[in-house]
Amino acid sequence: MSNQRNKNNGPPNSNKRALELTEEEFSGESHAKKQCSENLFWPDSDDDSFFSNAKLEDLLSGRNEQLFGTQVAQGSPKNADQSDPTDGLFGETSFSGTPKPVPPEKAKESKDKDQIDLAEEEDADAVFKQINLNDLTIAEMEDIFHGAEDFSEPLAQNTQMFMDAVAFKVPKTPEKLLAGPKDKDDTLAFMSKSIIEGIVQGTQYETCEELKNRSILDPVNWESQAFAEFEENQVKDTFPSLGDFYGLPEKVKKLIFEHKGIKSLYEWQDECLNLPAIRQRKNLIYALPTSGGKTLVAEILMLRELLCRERNVLFILPYVSIVQEKVSAMSPFAIDLDFIVEEYTAGKGKCPPLPSRKRRSLFIASIEKGAVLMDSLIDVQRPHEIGLVVVDELHLIGERGRGATLEAFLTKVMFLNANIQIVGMSATIGNLSEISSFLNADVYTRGFRPVELKEYIKCGPDLLAINSAGQTLEEIFVPDRSVDYNYSEAVKRADPDHLAGLISECAPEHCCLVFCPSRKNCENVALLLSRIVPKKKFFEHRRSEKEDLMDALDKLCGILSPVLAKTLPYGIAYHHSGLTTDERKYIETAYRFGVVTVICCTSTLAAGVNLPAKRVIIRAPYVGQEFMTLCKYKQMVGRAGRAGLGEAGESILIAQSKDNLQVGQMLFSPMDKALSSMDQQEAVGLQSLILSVVGLNLAECRRDLNRLVNSTLLSVQASSLEVDIDQVVLRILREMFRNKVLQLTEPADKSKVNCSDIITTQDAIPSTSPAGQRRLLIGQSTLFKLTNIGRAAFKAGIDYKRANAMHKELKQAQQQLILSNYCHLLYLIVCFNSNEKGDELFPADASVLFQAYTSLLPESQALFKLLGFTEAHAARLFKTQSVQGPLSVQLNRLYKVLILAEILDLKPLPGVASKYNVERGTLQHLISQSTAACSAIVRLCEEMAEFWCYKPLFERILHKMDRCGTYELEPLMELPAVKINRAKQMYAAGFRSIEDVAKTKPLLLVQSVEHMPLRVATEIVSAAKIIIMKKLDHLEEETENLKGCLQSSKD
Repeated sequence: MSNQRNKNNGPPNSNKRALELTEEEFSGESHAKKQCSENLFWPDSDDDSFFSNAKLEDLLSGRNEQLFGTQVAQGSPKNADQSDPTDGLFGETSFSGTPKPVPPEKAKESKDKDQIDLAEEEDADAVFKQINLNDLTIAEMEDIFHGAEDFSEPLAQNTQMFMDAVAFKVPKTPEKLLAGPKDKDDTLAFMSKSIIEGIVQGTQYETCEELKNRSILDPVNWESQAFAEFEENQVKDTFPSLGDFYGLPEKVKKLIFEHKGIKSLYEWQDECLNLPAIRQRKNLIYALPTSGGKTLVAEILMLRELLCRERNVLFILPYVSIVQEKVSAMSPFAIDLDFIVEEYTAGKGKCPPLPSRKRRSLFIASIEKGAVLMDSLIDVQRPHEIGLVVVDELHLIGERGRGATLEAFLTKVMFLNANIQIVGMSATIGNLSEISSFLNADVYTRGFRPVELKEYIKCGPDLLAINSAGQTLEEIFVPDRSVDYNYSEAVKRADPDHLAGLISECAPEHCCLVFCPSRKNCENVALLLSRIVPKKKFFEHRRSEKEDLMDALDKLCGILSPVLAKTLPYGIAYHHSGLTTDERKYIETAYRFGVVTVICCTSTLAAGVNLPAKRVIIRAPYVGQEFMTLCKYKQMVGRAGRAGLGEAGESILIAQSKDNLQVGQMLFSPMDKALSSMDQQEAVGLQSLILSVVGLNLAECRRDLNRLVNSTLLSVQASSLEVDIDQVVLRILREMFRNKVLQLTEPADKSKVNCSDIITTQDAIPSTSPAGQRRLLIGQSTLFKLTNIGRAAFKAGIDYKRANAMHKELKQAQQQLILSNYCHLLYLIVCFNSNEKGDELFPADASVLFQAYTSLLPESQALFKLLGFTEAHAARLFKTQSVQGPLSVQLNRLYKVLILAEILDLKPLPGVASKYNVERGTLQHLISQSTAACSAIVRLCEEMAEFWCYKPLFERILHKMDRCGTYELEPLMELPAVKINRAKQMYAAGFRSIEDVAKTKPLLLVQSVEHMPLRVATEIVSAAKIIIMKKLDHLEEETENLKGCLQSSKD
């Protein structure tokens, strides 16, 4: 940097903070555009700690002390350890190829190549002795490290205490497990399959028929190469072959290897792609440990379906962020190989998609939108256009809520019998045989990891290595070493688990993930680590690129989080759903490039983002308030190890003495089972399935329904779950008739009515039945169909109870609809997702609500008055400072309405989040949720003639909410990874339309737009070209149809 601290100016004044900030010559820049010196973050004197009295909310207030430079001034010299500028986070060629962390230039070789010590520090023994943390409050330390009432005296923990606690079982060796029990008393003697996974290198392949004939208790011969038996009876590939790369041309092979940065496939990938299930197009489930390379196999199968069989593909992913990431990643392939990539999330994606004769489509969808897409294709009798359905994270079928949606979707695909192949992949399923029976799928499993994983448990100062080949507890949990790091008393008090020391062994030369139980804990741990880790080592690492990252967060995300402003100078960040999607993406990108080297995160990162690490530390065995399951544990530790660098990954689970027993139980437990949730929450999942199959004409009587419901995972597990499916279906049908969701289909000839199937009370006992009452006895062959409200619920993709509630709200609002602003329509959208208290996502803040209400214009207060909120209520709200009473539901909803109104008014999201005291990520989730609700309401109104006036109104809101931009920016915001701030940048740089972006070269986009990585630029240009291709396809389709009309008229 151009303004370094002059160390010859004498010792710093002990009564003042050693802050040295250099003002830029120009004004008007953002507060992050200032220069900073090292001692700003790490003063030489312990007494002069900058953080002694710092408050997070005032850190970036923009008043007298404006902090944190985020971009190197022109002409300023780089530090000796800085990398080449073209390798930088936002360098012109920074994203060409696979990102690799920059290795340390002067790294010392350790005696143990997999263990990094602190020898690089001038005085390693004094590293943690110099740190004074007396300024930490009791509340901070309690929240960060213990959560117990007496945080200052953590419970004693050591190896012996842990071993005593887990002695509840004497585990078997893998050999004993495979051989079977030799004695009768084996109830407490077994080894978890998860332990075996660490040593499995053989392949297990079983067809669905074999799995049905085999008891799930039969031992699996993991040592066998079961695939070998199929080599003699190779089935001829029925795919049209375009080349030698699994039927694909050589061009595809080169593209894949270039984009993935690989030279060959793993042996298991080649084996999997040659399975009989693949050659015969049978359904397949393949399960491998995390980071084994499952996605690449799926991508090859999808490309083969698109190019060889020329059928569309539906790729189901669990989270919107992953969908968007995969759309961007597949766009370059689509341009080179001439197919379409379409995103289906929330309000994006047309249902049904417009047909295309020329190009095939890859639909990448979330679980919910994928189900809607498939329903729309079935409804217009076009399901045959889909040739392959790929489901990632298949174990989510056991998740309550979303799991039922996924199960219903797969059930309908199976029931269609439309020659659609299903391929599911997962790392963690404990009941593969049941899932195989449900999907009628072959199963391929293999315990493969590209790099070795060394698992440890930390008990007090002791590290125990987990040896999966051990025969006794002492052989399984092997003492490895004890750590101390010569902490000072203050550091010991703040960091009794030695987190800073464990991280400093690994970072910043390598990356490290720290999994924390809660979002608040992530932030506090990141903040504390930034104050404890060795100052010189972390602060100087990739310094200028960290400044660029902070500047990008400030300018493109609208805010630099106060906590990130403190931690990012040391390459430490936090990652959870409280951050916006853009903030998380920048942190993830910086992590992949080794600019950010430590991320404190929640468990969602393990399932949702591929961020490998040299070392994974699990801060505590909890996810929120619940104890960690083996599935969650495996997902987290699976992030340890990076393919291609030939190094072992390490995971460290920190166990407190109070958790020893549960940790042992978790490690020795079987893998989590994926259990159907179709019958949970009053069987709402089964209700929705019945509603949709009747609406799609897949079932029109009880016999059809029974056949379909018997195809579900719930049916496979009915006996173990103790569910009487026939009775549940009968109860649902009764409720649907009672709520006028179903009605009898009038027969063409009424004389042919089977009276044994349909009997009314008037026919049976006319003298005693109340007037007007009808009782229908519905037989197996009685035909029925959806009523108007039932069909509206089906089209909207919601259950009939919510449809009835929305019908009531829409009908009531129609009488006095306020259209002077968007608030009344937004209130209806909020009602769609509202729970009984109206406090879903977050409750209303009474003081903020009162201030917002009093500042509203009279026309904006009209909605409050319409809902019964008077000045007396306002006075009570101000006095009690709480949202209570008969209007609490309405007030909680109105609070969200005010937030959404400001978003539609194009107010910056960070400012709105701050004003209403809501996390930015939560606010973004509210917008996404409201967009999906608005889309569903539009579909509901299309089916109900009485609500014809609502449709254009909600369509307008849907368009505004999905884009959240001005009219001129809306075209640019169709592009992935382009939000309003990025769109403003591109518009100012002269890119005014999709066509402008499609015509440019990625490198020119990088040069024209600040903080635009080349990889992102390439994906944006590819996405723009795909949008143009889609428009061209639609125009060509329309032209062909018109030509056909003219030709037929001539004939």
